[in-house]
Amino acid sequence: MEETAHVQPREGDDGHQPKDDDPSARDPRSPTPAYSPPALAQIAVDDDWDFSDYNSDATSFLSHLSSSVTAFQWENGRRYHAYQEGRYPLPNDETELDREDMKHHEMMLITDFRLHLSPIPEKPDKVLDLGTGTGIWAIQMAEKYPSTEVIGIDLSPVQPEWVPPNLVFEIDDLEAQWLYTPGTFDLIHCRFMFLVIRDYPTMLSQAFRTLKSGGHIELGELDFHPVSYDHQFPPNSQVHFWIELLHAAAAKMGFDMFIARRFKTLLLEAGFVDVTEEIFEVPWGGWPKDHRLKTIGVWHIEQLFMGLQGIAMALFTRMHGWTSDEVEVFLVGLRKELRDKSIHMLDHVYVIPRRP
Repeated sequence: MEETAHVQPREGDDGHQPKDDDPSARDPRSPTPAYSPPALAQIAVDDDWDFSDYNSDATSFLSHLSSSVTAFQWENGRRYHAYQEGRYPLPNDETELDREDMKHHEMMLITDFRLHLSPIPEKPDKVLDLGTGTGIWAIQMAEKYPSTEVIGIDLSPVQPEWVPPNLVFEIDDLEAQWLYTPGTFDLIHCRFMFLVIRDYPTMLSQAFRTLKSGGHIELGELDFHPVSYDHQFPPNSQVHFWIELLHAAAAKMGFDMFIARRFKTLLLEAGFVDVTEEIFEVPWGGWPKDHRLKTIGVWHIEQLFMGLQGIAMALFTRMHGWTSDEVEVFLVGLRKELRDKSIHMLDHVYVIPRRP
């Protein structure tokens, strides 16, 4: 499901509410407040320093900082992010990165190859991609809008080095305090993040603050609650059991797997207006006769097969206390049910484009 929202133009001729410390908001007859510098701290002076020492220290510091971000963690044969270790339960190795690109293509199929549903300007100034992953969406946005500054942020430095000149990647935790200037972005893009964002109200508050007046935020998420299209689920469905286990493990980490259903309410509570909710059907497998839905279903089930171990391994071993062997045995039965062509599962993607 995808949802978009936009920011209601604020008061003031330029669409922004003047701040108390804005010079233009003061009475022109009032005197300029006197500047009172803070008391100076006592700082010892090193008379022997030179630039070579500084460059050496800086290089050492940056080298340490870089290694702390790129020294990935390995667990049960899978690679995980190092920065904010344990924050995100899915791996970041090549298998998962390939799956991330498959999910992007799947979403392009779902939305008829539209990078965004939000009606942004023809030449937006700045766009922010939250949880950019491999950077594939940000790269395509930068190519489509060459005059736009595109920023992609993620916990893992797994993005390619050769990218369009108007694109930059930043390693950061999107749930930390954002340092972007208020009223910066024309579009904030956030997709497939239910195992990343614990506090959606705070994230949306920060997005609201940093969006331009009339700017848009676009949320996209799988509902992750497939139903049997023709009521053919087996009595003790492994798929249902898997989802129950995932939901319980995610909840222990503070995540809501079914957050997509709440997007519209959360956006309205955050102050966004004209909230539009678009729901797209996502088959699990190629069982539909309709060519478009069949193609979506095949891409969806293939990326899911590729990701089953990565999705379950850390969550089940860390949160449920399973061994890696127990996870692998469970996945055998799950894969068997997912390959059963007599089971016709249908899920939904929520896409919500909206403005403040």
